[in-house]
Amino acid sequence: MNSIPKFLEHLKTFGEYPVPFVQQWIDGKPDFRVIDPNKVEECVEGKLCAICGRKLGEYCWFIGSDECKEAHMFLDAWMHEECAEFASKTCPFVSGKRRDYSTRPLDESVHNDPHVSAIRPDKMYIFKTRTKKVEVGTHLDSIMFRAGIWNKITEIVPTE
Repeated sequence: MNSIPKFLEHLKTFGEYPVPFVQQWIDGKPDFRVIDPNKVEECVEGKLCAICGRKLGEYCWFIGSDECKEAHMFLDAWMHEECAEFASKTCPFVSGKRRDYSTRPLDESVHNDPHVSAIRPDKMYIFKTRTKKVEVGTHLDSIMFRAGIWNKITEIVPTE
Protein backbone atom coordinates (compact mmCIF):
# COMPACT_ATOMS: atom_id res chain seq x y z
CA MET A 1 0.00 0.00 0.00
CA ASN A 2 1.23 3.49 -0.88
CA SER A 3 1.59 5.78 2.07
CA ILE A 4 -0.53 8.92 1.85
CA PRO A 5 1.48 12.06 2.64
CA LYS A 6 0.42 14.03 5.72
CA PHE A 7 -0.69 17.00 3.59
CA LEU A 8 -3.28 14.75 1.87
CA GLU A 9 -4.48 12.65 4.84
CA HIS A 10 -7.67 14.75 5.15
CA LEU A 11 -8.93 13.65 1.70
CA LYS A 12 -11.30 10.78 1.01
CA THR A 13 -9.54 7.69 -0.29
CA PHE A 14 -10.37 5.14 -2.95
CA GLY A 15 -8.37 1.96 -2.70
CA GLU A 16 -4.99 3.09 -1.47
CA TYR A 17 -5.07 6.55 -3.05
CA PRO A 18 -6.24 9.96 -1.84
CA VAL A 19 -8.94 11.36 -4.12
CA PRO A 20 -8.17 14.90 -5.34
CA PHE A 21 -10.48 17.65 -4.12
CA VAL A 22 -11.82 18.39 -7.65
CA GLN A 23 -12.52 14.77 -8.62
CA GLN A 24 -16.00 13.87 -9.88
CA TRP A 25 -17.75 11.14 -7.92
CA ILE A 26 -20.25 8.99 -9.84
CA ASP A 27 -22.34 6.30 -8.14
CA GLY A 28 -20.20 6.53 -5.00
CA LYS A 29 -16.85 6.13 -6.81
CA PRO A 30 -14.40 8.71 -8.14
CA ASP A 31 -13.92 8.84 -11.91
CA PHE A 32 -10.30 9.94 -12.17
CA ARG A 33 -10.85 11.07 -15.78
CA VAL A 34 -13.43 13.70 -14.79
CA ILE A 35 -13.32 16.84 -12.67
CA ASP A 36 -16.30 18.24 -10.79
CA PRO A 37 -17.01 21.73 -12.21
CA ASN A 38 -18.54 22.84 -8.88
CA LYS A 39 -15.32 21.96 -7.08
CA VAL A 40 -13.29 23.85 -9.68
CA GLU A 41 -15.50 26.90 -9.04
CA GLU A 42 -14.72 26.51 -5.32
CA CYS A 43 -11.01 26.46 -6.20
CA VAL A 44 -11.38 29.68 -8.20
CA GLU A 45 -13.49 31.52 -5.62
CA GLY A 46 -11.35 30.52 -2.64
CA LYS A 47 -7.97 30.24 -4.42
CA LEU A 48 -7.86 26.58 -3.36
CA CYS A 49 -5.58 23.79 -4.55
CA ALA A 50 -7.21 21.29 -6.94
CA ILE A 51 -5.56 18.36 -5.18
CA CYS A 52 -5.81 19.08 -1.44
CA GLY A 53 -8.56 21.75 -1.47
CA ARG A 54 -6.59 24.06 0.81
CA LYS A 55 -5.69 27.74 0.30
CA LEU A 56 -2.87 28.58 -2.11
CA GLY A 57 -0.08 30.98 -1.28
CA GLU A 58 1.89 33.44 -3.37
CA TYR A 59 2.75 30.79 -5.97
CA CYS A 60 0.76 28.07 -7.68
CA TRP A 61 1.67 25.17 -9.95
CA PHE A 62 0.05 23.64 -13.03
CA ILE A 63 0.66 20.37 -14.86
CA GLY A 64 0.57 20.37 -18.65
CA SER A 65 2.15 19.76 -22.04
CA ASP A 66 4.31 21.74 -24.49
CA GLU A 67 1.07 23.28 -25.79
CA CYS A 68 0.25 24.51 -22.28
CA LYS A 69 3.80 25.82 -21.89
CA GLU A 70 3.42 28.00 -24.99
CA ALA A 71 -0.19 29.14 -24.46
CA HIS A 72 -0.09 29.39 -20.64
CA MET A 73 -3.62 27.86 -20.73
CA PHE A 74 -4.94 25.04 -18.53
CA LEU A 75 -8.24 23.24 -17.96
CA ASP A 76 -7.00 21.69 -14.71
CA ALA A 77 -6.93 24.01 -11.73
CA TRP A 78 -3.89 25.29 -9.90
CA MET A 79 -2.10 23.35 -7.15
CA HIS A 80 0.45 23.58 -4.37
CA GLU A 81 3.96 22.46 -5.32
CA GLU A 82 3.88 19.33 -3.15
CA CYS A 83 0.44 18.41 -4.51
CA ALA A 84 1.61 18.81 -8.13
CA GLU A 85 4.70 16.71 -7.40
CA PHE A 86 2.58 14.01 -5.74
CA ALA A 87 0.17 13.96 -8.72
CA SER A 88 3.09 13.78 -11.16
CA LYS A 89 4.34 10.61 -9.47
CA THR A 90 1.02 8.98 -8.52
CA CYS A 91 -1.40 9.65 -11.38
CA PRO A 92 -0.84 6.88 -13.94
CA PHE A 93 -1.57 9.25 -16.86
CA VAL A 94 0.64 12.15 -15.71
CA SER A 95 3.49 9.92 -14.49
CA GLY A 96 3.62 8.08 -17.81
CA LYS A 97 2.64 4.68 -16.39
CA ARG A 98 -0.36 4.87 -18.77
CA ARG A 99 -0.25 6.49 -22.17
CA ASP A 100 -4.02 6.85 -22.49
CA TYR A 101 -7.20 7.03 -20.45
CA SER A 102 -9.53 4.13 -19.83
CA THR A 103 -11.75 3.35 -22.81
CA ARG A 104 -14.84 2.66 -20.71
CA PRO A 105 -17.65 5.08 -21.55
CA LEU A 106 -18.09 8.28 -19.57
CA ASP A 107 -21.27 8.79 -17.56
CA GLU A 108 -23.90 10.63 -19.64
CA SER A 109 -24.09 13.46 -17.09
CA VAL A 110 -20.42 14.36 -17.56
CA HIS A 111 -19.39 17.39 -19.63
CA ASN A 112 -16.60 16.14 -21.91
CA ASP A 113 -14.40 19.07 -22.90
CA PRO A 114 -13.20 18.83 -26.53
CA HIS A 115 -9.76 20.20 -25.55
CA VAL A 116 -8.96 17.21 -23.31
CA SER A 117 -6.83 14.59 -25.00
CA ALA A 118 -7.23 10.95 -23.98
CA ILE A 119 -3.62 10.28 -25.04
CA ARG A 120 -0.69 11.45 -22.92
CA PRO A 121 1.57 14.02 -24.61
CA ASP A 122 5.20 13.00 -25.14
CA LYS A 123 6.35 15.62 -22.64
CA MET A 124 4.61 16.94 -19.53
CA TYR A 125 5.76 19.57 -17.09
CA ILE A 126 5.09 21.18 -13.73
CA PHE A 127 4.88 24.97 -14.13
CA LYS A 128 5.32 27.53 -11.35
CA THR A 129 3.76 31.00 -11.53
CA ARG A 130 2.42 33.68 -9.19
CA THR A 131 -1.14 32.97 -8.05
CA LYS A 132 -2.23 36.60 -8.43
CA LYS A 133 -1.04 36.62 -12.07
CA VAL A 134 -3.40 33.80 -13.10
CA GLU A 135 -6.49 34.90 -15.03
CA VAL A 136 -9.60 32.73 -14.89
CA GLY A 137 -12.19 32.67 -17.65
CA THR A 138 -14.45 30.28 -19.53
CA HIS A 139 -14.35 28.67 -22.97
CA LEU A 140 -16.94 26.20 -24.33
CA ASP A 141 -18.57 25.91 -20.87
CA SER A 142 -15.25 25.04 -19.19
CA ILE A 143 -13.26 27.08 -16.70
CA MET A 144 -9.86 27.95 -18.14
CA PHE A 145 -6.76 29.16 -16.31
CA ARG A 146 -4.30 31.50 -18.03
CA ALA A 147 -1.04 31.48 -16.12
CA GLY A 148 1.36 34.38 -15.84
CA ILE A 149 5.10 34.35 -16.50
CA TRP A 150 6.80 31.05 -15.63
CA ASN A 151 9.03 31.24 -12.57
CA LYS A 152 10.12 27.63 -13.07
CA ILE A 153 9.38 24.70 -15.40
CA THR A 154 10.21 21.12 -14.43
CA GLU A 155 9.86 18.26 -16.90
CA ILE A 156 8.01 15.19 -15.60
CA VAL A 157 10.15 12.19 -16.44
CA PRO A 158 7.88 9.18 -17.18
CA THR A 159 8.22 6.41 -14.60
CA GLU A 160 6.74 3.68 -16.81
